Amino acid sequence: MSDYLAGLAFLSLVIIGMTFIQLKDDRYKRLQKENINLNTIILNLRADLHDHKKEIDRLERNSTILLKYKRRSEALEEELKSIKTAQDYFSLKRLEQLENFIEASRTESNFIFLTTFNPTRLLGIEKKLNQLLKKAEYEILIVSPWIKRQTWDGLKGILNKFIRSGGTLKVFMRGCESDFSTGIGDDLRREISDLGGETVLVKQLHAKLYIVDRKEAIITSANLTKGGMEDNYEAGIWLNDPLILGDICSFVEDLYRERLTQNQLNNN
Repeated sequence: MSDYLAGLAFLSLVIIGMTFIQLKDDRYKRLQKENINLNTIILNLRADLHDHKKEIDRLERNSTILLKYKRRSEALEEELKSIKTAQDYFSLKRLEQLENFIEASRTESNFIFLTTFNPTRLLGIEKKLNQLLKKAEYEILIVSPWIKRQTWDGLKGILNKFIRSGGTLKVFMRGCESDFSTGIGDDLRREISDLGGETVLVKQLHAKLYIVDRKEAIITSANLTKGGMEDNYEAGIWLNDPLILGDICSFVEDLYRERLTQNQLNNN
C-alpha cells in the first residue's frame, strides 16, 4: 500500500512538474512572440523616426531658403521705397502726369461728379476711391477726420499690397479721445503703423480728401466710414487737373507741417 501511495505521489509530482514546465514553455513562447512584436514596433518606430528626421532636414533647408528670400525681398522693398520717395522720382512722375493730362484733356473731362445717392445713377464715391487706390504707385494721402474700422478693413488688402511695393501712406485724422470714446471714429493708429503707414493727427480737421500719386484726387463730404461711403447722402468731385492738385497737395503739406510744429511746441 505504501508503495502504491508513493507511486501516486511520484506520479503527481511528475504531472505537476510537467504542467509547470508546459506553463513555463507557454509563457516563454508568449514572451518570445511579444518580444518579436515589440522588436517589429521598434523597427517601425525607428523607420518613422528616420523619415521624420529627413522631413525635418528638408523643412529646415526650405526654411533657410525662405528666410534668405524673405530678407532679399525686404531689402528690395526698402530699395524700392527709397526710389519711390526720391525727389527725382517725384519730378519724373510729375512730368509724366503733365504729359498725360495734356493728352487726355483733348478728349476727356478733367472732373467727375461723385455721389453716394444711388438713384442719381452717378459714379459712387467708394467705387471711385477703390479704383484710385488700386492704381496707386508711390503715394496715397488719406484725409478723413473720422475713420471707422469696418470701412478701413475693407481697404487694408489694397493698402498692404501698395506699401509692400514701396509706396508711402499718410493718413490724416482728428484723433480726439472724445471721438473715439463716443464712437464717431475709431483709433486706428496701431493698425496704420502695423501696415507701414503714418498717422497725422490734426484736431481741427474737417476736410475730406483722397489723393493718389499727386495726380488724382477726390474732394468730398464723405468720411472713411460706413455712413460716409454708404448710408449718408454724400457728394464729391474726382479731378486730375495738375494746377488744382498742386494747391491740394500744398494744403496737405501745410497740415503736415502744422502737426510737426505743434509736436515741437508740446515737447518744449
